[in-house]
Amino acid sequence: MRRYFSLFRIFFPGVLLMAGLQSATGQQDTPGPFRAVALASGVLDNGLHYYIMHNENPEKRAAFYFAQHVGSVQEEDSQRGLAHFLEHMAFNGTLHYPGKEMLKFLEKNGIKFGEEINAFTDYDKTVYSIRNVPVHNESVLDSVLLILHDWSGGLTLSEEEIDMERGVVREEWRTRYHTRKRVADSVKNRGLLRGSRYAERIPIGKMEVIDNFEYQELRDYYRKWYRPDLQAVIIVGDIDAGKMEEKVRKRFSGIPLREGLPERLQFDVPVDDAFTYINITDKELGPPDIEFYIKHSVTYHPGEEEEIRSSIKSGLVHTVLNRRLARMSGRPDSPVLSARFDIEEVAGPLEVLKMTVKPKKDSILPALEFALSELKRMAIYGATDEEFDHVRSVSLRSLEPGAGASRGQSHVYLAIKLYETFFKNQQLPDPDWERDFRGAYLQQLHADSLTAFLNSYYTEKGNVVAITGWEKTQYPAEKEILKVFESVRNSLPEPYREREVHATLEMPPVPGGEIVRETYADSAGSINYVLSNGARVLLYKTDGDNEGIYFEAFSPGGRSALDENLLPNALFATVFSGASGLANLDNTALRQSEKVIPVKVTIDEYEESLSGHAAAGNLEKLLRGVFLAFTAPRFDPEVFDGTRQQLEMLRATLKGNAQSILGDSMQRAINNYSSRTVLFDEKLMDKLSMPDVEAVYRDRIRNAADFEFVFMGNPDSLQFRELVKKYIGSIPGDARMREVPEDHGMKPERGTRNVHLVTAMQSPKSVVSIHLERAIDDTPENRLLLEITGKLLNKRYMERIREDEGGTYGVKVTSGLLHVPEEHLTLDIRFDCNPEKTSRLVAIVYEELEELQQKADATSLAEIKNQMKKEISEKVGHTTARFEEIMHSARTGIPVPDAGLPKAIDAVSAQDITEFVTKMMDDPAIVEGVLMPEEKR
Repeated sequence: MRRYFSLFRIFFPGVLLMAGLQSATGQQDTPGPFRAVALASGVLDNGLHYYIMHNENPEKRAAFYFAQHVGSVQEEDSQRGLAHFLEHMAFNGTLHYPGKEMLKFLEKNGIKFGEEINAFTDYDKTVYSIRNVPVHNESVLDSVLLILHDWSGGLTLSEEEIDMERGVVREEWRTRYHTRKRVADSVKNRGLLRGSRYAERIPIGKMEVIDNFEYQELRDYYRKWYRPDLQAVIIVGDIDAGKMEEKVRKRFSGIPLREGLPERLQFDVPVDDAFTYINITDKELGPPDIEFYIKHSVTYHPGEEEEIRSSIKSGLVHTVLNRRLARMSGRPDSPVLSARFDIEEVAGPLEVLKMTVKPKKDSILPALEFALSELKRMAIYGATDEEFDHVRSVSLRSLEPGAGASRGQSHVYLAIKLYETFFKNQQLPDPDWERDFRGAYLQQLHADSLTAFLNSYYTEKGNVVAITGWEKTQYPAEKEILKVFESVRNSLPEPYREREVHATLEMPPVPGGEIVRETYADSAGSINYVLSNGARVLLYKTDGDNEGIYFEAFSPGGRSALDENLLPNALFATVFSGASGLANLDNTALRQSEKVIPVKVTIDEYEESLSGHAAAGNLEKLLRGVFLAFTAPRFDPEVFDGTRQQLEMLRATLKGNAQSILGDSMQRAINNYSSRTVLFDEKLMDKLSMPDVEAVYRDRIRNAADFEFVFMGNPDSLQFRELVKKYIGSIPGDARMREVPEDHGMKPERGTRNVHLVTAMQSPKSVVSIHLERAIDDTPENRLLLEITGKLLNKRYMERIREDEGGTYGVKVTSGLLHVPEEHLTLDIRFDCNPEKTSRLVAIVYEELEELQQKADATSLAEIKNQMKKEISEKVGHTTARFEEIMHSARTGIPVPDAGLPKAIDAVSAQDITEFVTKMMDDPAIVEGVLMPEEKR
């Protein structure tokens, strides 16, 4: 329902007057006139744009993007979905690469489909990408250019390939067009895009069109809209930009711009005085959500400097308001569990100011009033001086050398920024100039500029309220919603006042300890300490300190060491403690404290762990957080109640989710129906209690001697020694009480156990999840063979289940080699599919496992080995990946992979794979999960 009158007098009185609408551009000095980034760019005679840029992040790689300035909004009624369908067809046959030859060529050179070869279609654009292309082979670069050339006008669009792809697109719709997606699109089309062409041009399209369009209809769309005057080639990487420009000009200049082509029309979205209330219910949704939108027309793309200024102000407003909302949400006196503010693009000509609210139970109207009142408060008074100074200083620090914003930008990031500039007809700023410009603008910016910026969105036009959720809730009528608006109109909020926090951190005694043993491992580059409390500390030194300090500590035991009656409280014990704060500081005070960096605490089935990261200069704050996690965890009863409500909401949401229904049943079978299985269900929620949560935490996070504390970074060695002695040495520890994981027999029995379920679904689909386990030694060789096996299976399943059968949008194969409670491998195969094809597709899963025991395809094996070696070379210098390798070594005792790994990959033969798979399939334990829609039973 809609009501056609202005809400301005109801909701916005006095806002413009009090805000003053002061100019936010700030006319102080800047670092000189706009300077574009250095690159080779131009426009060919046929209208095609190109942008070519040298970038060595990462080295020896390049990203190729092909941007098409048309999307689903250009479709006719009979073509709805063809823009997206055409995107699929770009990988199914071109002039120089018939059939699947393009993908075969790219994968042979280590470039993976899905991860590094992909595309997307939106209302106004379609973008293709081939990323992480090795640059050492000139012929590969030439071939990738040829692929981009073929995308421009050389798709073959064969009838056979079109018909095969119809099934793939149907399965993409089946997988992605779940309940929440349907609801989001309904809100978008009935509210945000109402009255525009966009409301009728959702990119996925209509399945009746996909199933029935004539071949010529697709070819006509392609010839009409895929043309050089609407296209751009973007290449960024470790290349000679001048040489690549010559190649681009030579390759693409010959593409003709056909005569008589239609103009690319611009479509708008009306933003009027109408108020729209949308209420959508569905039993699969879960508890209610509230969204409030104010539509904002985008009538032009600003200049580069104006866009940077707007992005700064938008970011500051976003941070200030969301910081407020986070502090007020979840309190006992608050009607909301969470609330969030955003400004986001819906379609080319439309942005929205958006408030997203999760109300507490039976609090829909109070939650809406809360959101509207806080937005009004911000629009009237803006940020306080303290808030503004804080967020501005944080932004300025992010521009300092070594901070995230000032680090080298990757080739993929820059390629994305370049195609965005193409769509906006802008230039990409030089990063040094932009950093200086941002710094100068931030320095002279005033708080009232943020108020003016927010009020440019906060208007009387285009107001939409959408409330969505399950059917069991009583939802308000439109007249009740309007009463909330009137209530907000009649009240003038007080200026925001920060909750005063006078508490300073009260530290428990820190007596310190001593290092009783110190060893060095030159091959691994590590320093190992054993402290007087039994704690073991490892430091892996790195070069430079730009990446800061990585930290993780782990201890064997986990939930396996707990009494069964405590297990329900173990799943979320660290959630409650983390939400409560540390020592005498609640979370609000903890965020304001400059004395400590909290660490993340986790309790898993067979271990407990702590993890964190800090800048190089904040090592002591990090160690203080580690010390307090052991000695002064906090358990706040009010936080417990609020967090429990949030968990109730989450559980209710998951209850109707198909993946969750199957996942719980699968977990029971995988655990051999052990009474120790912990599921996120009503029984767990009933057993949650504050005393037991605290008991679990203190039982698991207490003995320093049971933990190994691992650091990676480049701290000052002397300072590191002293701080470790002070903080980790002060944690109570007893080496006589070290634990090992307990084996409770929570593993599936050998043979195949079927978990086949039926449930009602709004969008019928089958969910297949097959889990395999087999005892095997955890060795580097077996890890390598298992990884290759998983990749070979994934490739075959994609070829047979997706491409040949058209039965799924994608198959996910994951594998792992675990060392607790005993050494064993796991293999999981998951996909959504057409219910009518379920039995056949499940049979293919086993057929390929059987086939791989007989023969491993040499060509596929070579492709995967090339991909893996390429991945290894790309990870060189990646600190996160290196730390993951270090932690695996610390847990298992297996040495950190060295430079010899590519040789080990090369040495793997087809026979090695068949022998490994034969062993894996020798009487394994298999849990076969299938969830079917009840109407397809």
